[in-house]
Amino acid sequence: MEFEILRIIVALIGTAAAAYYDVFNKKNVPDKLLYAFLGVALAINVFDPSAFLRNLPVAAVMVVAMYLLYRLGQLGGADVMVLAAIYASIPMIENPLIGQAAQSDVLSSLQMPSIAVVTSMSVLLFAIWIIVRYVPVALRETFRGKAKFGAVQLGQSFLLLVSFGAFVYLFAQLPVFSVGLVVVIEVLFIAAIFFTLYKDFIIGSMVVWKRRPEQEDVLALEMIDIKLIRKHSIGRLVDREQMKRMSKLKRKWPVLDLPIFLPYVLAALILYVLFGNQLVYGLI
Repeated sequence: MEFEILRIIVALIGTAAAAYYDVFNKKNVPDKLLYAFLGVALAINVFDPSAFLRNLPVAAVMVVAMYLLYRLGQLGGADVMVLAAIYASIPMIENPLIGQAAQSDVLSSLQMPSIAVVTSMSVLLFAIWIIVRYVPVALRETFRGKAKFGAVQLGQSFLLLVSFGAFVYLFAQLPVFSVGLVVVIEVLFIAAIFFTLYKDFIIGSMVVWKRRPEQEDVLALEMIDIKLIRKHSIGRLVDREQMKRMSKLKRKWPVLDLPIFLPYVLAALILYVLFGNQLVYGLI
């Protein structure tokens, strides 16, 4: 138990420090902090590597998936590093501070590594924020007749709605029906439908025009001429070589001022430390 507390302290301090810089340092988390956090988190597994190695396959797949999202400009590099460090420091909570460990064989078989639970909760919290932040403004623009929906957007939204209905129907056929899980999935579907319909509006509200984009900036490619993108090999995520090419063109570029994410990771981590996998069991 004492060693698990040490793991928890490392995870909380590292994540809290990264979240602090994400909020108060213009979303610029120092590389030294990230590498130190990951290094310490990996080092403490020398004393007890069993949980780390047991859950490594799932964690590795998730880290690779998140890295691909980072390369596509959908996730920050610091977010990936912090989530990987959280897993390394706490592969899985065995004794949550408030919740109870699984008692039945069924629940025991559903043990999930920390990176899966924390990432899922972070995304859920972030989705709720997106809805709260943008729905009032988007609806106001809709009532004013300024919001325009294309056939593709309406078609995608309809498919999402049908998919949600199919999910609820199939889930209702199971012996145990979970209202909590349906509510969580409903929130995610609502966020997905809302973003599909108001994608242009949301992206437009995040754009900042820069003459000199910086490395790691994410571009709103939707607002750049496709011929220019192809001619100069412009990608969504700005790396060092692309930054040099763009600086020679002497024009302004639409850079996305993406919302902060690490505070939601910190909140999800705190919930995980308090309740462990009960966050999952409570939905079953």
